[in-house]
Amino acid sequence: MKVLCCLLSDQHVPNLLSIQHHRPDRLVLIESVAMKKKDAARNLLEALKLGGLDYDQRCDVEILDREDHLPTIQVALQRACDKHPNVDWIVNLTGGTKPMSIAAYEFVKSQRGRHIYTNVYRPAEFLDLETGLKEEGSHHLTIREFLAGYGFVSRKSDQKIAEAEARARAGWDCARNIAEDVQPEDLLILEDDERKKARERGCRISRGQLRPPSESARRALVDLFGLDSDLCGQVDKYAARFLTGGWLEEFLWGVIERHQDSLQVWNVRLGVEVARKGDSSGNDLDIAFIRNHGLAMVECKSGGQEHDPSGEILYKVEAVKRQFGAIRVQSILATTSDKILEQNGSLKTTFENRADIYQCRILSRAEIRRLGKEADSADEVRRILFDPVGQA
Repeated sequence: MKVLCCLLSDQHVPNLLSIQHHRPDRLVLIESVAMKKKDAARNLLEALKLGGLDYDQRCDVEILDREDHLPTIQVALQRACDKHPNVDWIVNLTGGTKPMSIAAYEFVKSQRGRHIYTNVYRPAEFLDLETGLKEEGSHHLTIREFLAGYGFVSRKSDQKIAEAEARARAGWDCARNIAEDVQPEDLLILEDDERKKARERGCRISRGQLRPPSESARRALVDLFGLDSDLCGQVDKYAARFLTGGWLEEFLWGVIERHQDSLQVWNVRLGVEVARKGDSSGNDLDIAFIRNHGLAMVECKSGGQEHDPSGEILYKVEAVKRQFGAIRVQSILATTSDKILEQNGSLKTTFENRADIYQCRILSRAEIRRLGKEADSADEVRRILFDPVGQA
């Protein structure tokens, strides 16, 4: 029988991936009192279920009241060993405190077991510390697994997300036409109260309200929504959402989803609603996907953003990012507003500095246009989305 021992900490991904890779007969989870208060073991087991592995009846959780005290840790490990004598032990030394790692190393060494470790930058690579051999895991972590391990849930059903993605696919060519020549002004001119009603119930578009950035975008809008030659007509709530900014997230989602294999990303979803387990409200992620086994999120803001001249949206993006307590969350802010730009088109220093502190990539209107024109090029999409800032 094979037993895998994991040392729990705030970061669950290395443990989850090692369990998915080794598929042990039983789990032993070493959980400190601090981690128990955060439901670390329970959250990990829930994440494993979402990935197809149920260890509820095949798991021993050993609680440590002194996580930095070697004798206490050794006693916990011995308790686990007494329950399962004469088994093949593997211990993942990546998590826990340093004393926990030391005690686990010595314990498993006495059992002639294996010690594995994962580098934070290569979470799916498992290094055998005795032999130096490396094994590459094949499990593709999902957004739901990532969230569950931190005690969060995705509140919107997969069916609702899939329906939104189907609409986005149908309108993607139109969204791309808009992106190619996008302007800082709103596409559909509505007052704030009209905008809210339109997004909830649809609206009738009158002459002059809809202002496409180009003739090709005009034709695409007429074809997609059945408008007349004056760009007038009745549209439903989904069309209203598209015309009041939704086109941007649908366009960027489509670009990433189409090139996901080349970009080495997966589980690209549109409109994920994230909340802490048990909470009644959460935060919307316009676009979310997994990159290198970490969560990536894209916040989209179209139009002039006159209500946010100081770029408060960056604070919101950072707050959403930090709520998980995860070290592997990447954020991108895509905005068509000129409020963030100098007259020469470069980012204002204040925005550039804040984005650097938050490690948030900003896609300006010029970069959104480039994506529109080069949407068929995976290399260009990768450069715009992921290359270090300042590199061509």
